[in-house]
Amino acid sequence: RGGVGESLGEAMQLGQSVVVSFGLALLSLSLHGCSFLKKHSDDTTETTTTSPLTVITTTTTGGGPDPEQQQHCAEWEEGGLICVKCAPGFDLVGGECFYSCITDMDDIKVVNSSGKGMCLDDTTLSNCSDEIPLVWPNTKEPITSLRIFSPWQSSWPEEQRAKAWEHLVKFVRSNGIKVLIGTQITCNETDDDRDWRYVLELMRTIGAEHVMGLAVGNELELLFTKPEVKSDSECIHRLWKGGYFWRKTADRVEEMDMLGNEFLRVPITSVFGGYALRDEPFVNDANAMVASYLANATATFGSRWVFSLNVYPYFDPNNRLDPNSTDQCKATIARCTCMDDARACLTGSVIQVMRRKMQAVTNRTDDLLWIGETGWSHPLSSTLSTPVRQCPAFSSRQTFETYYRNFLSWDLEITGVRGPDHIFYFTMRDSVNFGFHEHFGLVGHCGDTQCKLQRSSNSSSADHRQGGSGSQLIV
Repeated sequence: RGGVGESLGEAMQLGQSVVVSFGLALLSLSLHGCSFLKKHSDDTTETTTTSPLTVITTTTTGGGPDPEQQQHCAEWEEGGLICVKCAPGFDLVGGECFYSCITDMDDIKVVNSSGKGMCLDDTTLSNCSDEIPLVWPNTKEPITSLRIFSPWQSSWPEEQRAKAWEHLVKFVRSNGIKVLIGTQITCNETDDDRDWRYVLELMRTIGAEHVMGLAVGNELELLFTKPEVKSDSECIHRLWKGGYFWRKTADRVEEMDMLGNEFLRVPITSVFGGYALRDEPFVNDANAMVASYLANATATFGSRWVFSLNVYPYFDPNNRLDPNSTDQCKATIARCTCMDDARACLTGSVIQVMRRKMQAVTNRTDDLLWIGETGWSHPLSSTLSTPVRQCPAFSSRQTFETYYRNFLSWDLEITGVRGPDHIFYFTMRDSVNFGFHEHFGLVGHCGDTQCKLQRSSNSSSADHRQGGSGSQLIV
């Protein structure tokens, strides 16, 4: 009963220990990647970076600037080593040219800028990440935080990812940007896992000091309404009742934390929309078990969990025309474009409701609340379906400016209730949502040097498509 048996058992235990240790080492390598430098005789340096998905090699010339990175410089000194003037639509900061759209308007004042961030739309990330605005359009105030919905979608050309990320990483690191990084949850686990590997790679590249938080999923309470779900009858059951969403959330956090101790403090969230507020405290039916998910999340992650909500007065289903009018909506515009009053302003009232529901889940009043998206469309969004579609003023340039001005000047305080702790504006450029064109961008398209808002009422970005320092990259 001893002797050989005990020795064999000890050997097996030792073998298992070696296997586990080796496995953890491989996992660490896959998460962290490796970089190798090679110095050539022609004074160039070749950097090769490996990750679980890619091997990226870049070559830097010792005798001058990288032409790709400095393509927006208009004037050089010191033999082409120092940029002293940028092309139109770009500002010079620390020898680098960063995008800043041109306007003939007076600067708008920004209040509480540290509590506000910009959503990085898919168009900008995939087609012109070298044109991420350095400052809030029509202001001189630097942007300090970004929300990224997905690091790189499967439908985007893979061969463009390395260059797009290079511009993004330079922007983030050079300007001290904090990034809320999203990872998708869909009916396709293979694609979800691919997206997550990209998230890990991007997090490792920019560093924990630039990661504001991890957002697992976006408006998943509405997934059951999407056309792509119709072909998978078990998807919604698998996602909610089957525990896929919660299991992936827990797994994502565990794997992110393995990137290093500095990631252990990164906040966790999932961003929901207004439909999640339908029931008490949150919707919790077979199509969307939001209340159950939030109960698990707050119990598991405690104060590390952040509640997040998208707020779009533009799409509010209760938006109506003025009484006895077929094309006027003054009352609705006033209600939708103000933010600082829980009674008079739709944004304020939604946040008041959200705060009450948060307290019902955690029995605390100090939980953090981030507004993941808010914004206004000009011209009319093709996805607007309420009666105010017939009101020209609703999607006008004037109302677009009013909403943006009110957003920038808002101190994030709300009369009668605690306001949001952070809010993101949607978005940089006009984009396509599930095949439908929307016009929430503060700039029209990639390559436009002009801000959408100009002094003259007819100066939309469409009037300024000529010129520009970038090429037209719309796909």
